[in-house]
Amino acid sequence: MKLRIWVPSADRVRRWLMTIVLSLVALHLAGQSVKYFLGHGQLRGLVPIFNLEHESSVPTWYSACALGLAGILLGIIAAAKFAKIDRYRFHWAGLAGLFFFLSLDEIATFHELLIAPLREFLHAGGLLYYTWVIPGAIFVAAVGLVFAKFLFDLPPAIRRRFLLAGAVFVGGAIGVEMLGGLQADWHGKENIGYVLLVTLEEYMEMSGIVIFIHALLEYLMAEVREIRLSFGPAAPESVKGNPFQSGNEPKQGEELAA
Repeated sequence: MKLRIWVPSADRVRRWLMTIVLSLVALHLAGQSVKYFLGHGQLRGLVPIFNLEHESSVPTWYSACALGLAGILLGIIAAAKFAKIDRYRFHWAGLAGLFFFLSLDEIATFHELLIAPLREFLHAGGLLYYTWVIPGAIFVAAVGLVFAKFLFDLPPAIRRRFLLAGAVFVGGAIGVEMLGGLQADWHGKENIGYVLLVTLEEYMEMSGIVIFIHALLEYLMAEVREIRLSFGPAAPESVKGNPFQSGNEPKQGEELAA
């Protein structure tokens, strides 16, 4: 049996995902406007279900799926790199594992378990009100050091997109989160200022993932142009060999079109 999966262009996927992101942000802002200006905090459940900050909400499930999609794409690239015994195959696999964990954390919010004990231990407040940002920032720095050579050897266009995606995502997840913590510590969470900071934070996180997925698709289409699947005890002669066919592949480090 032959299985062929059509993948739309990276630009088209980016447009689709950004349309979803902007729609979710608009629905969130509409719901919060109804809550704060009209006094309807539920509106038959529509306000909380589109709240960007709630765990059990449509935006949260979208973010988890987007992170999972990035993990899948990274896994496909990693499989192709293992097939070629590429020097960076473990880096790609590590990134895939990281994004699958981030997808799970988006729903389970493991990182929030660190807030209360660290806040009590450090007597933290203000910008460090959400104390998970401390180990979070250390983890980001460690990942940056471990993957520095890997990033440097990527094609320049892909490297720039990876760095942009990381800057936007981390800027929202940690940078704007710290401002939101300051607002929550000083004025509480039930105010429009906090809502706007949450909106900016989540928008940056979701946009960063869209940029990253776009970069992964560009890299995947340049490096791994075709994946052939075989089902059965042995592959037929026509599909033996490397299952990741890519034709004339640019080597890691070569320029890709921006």
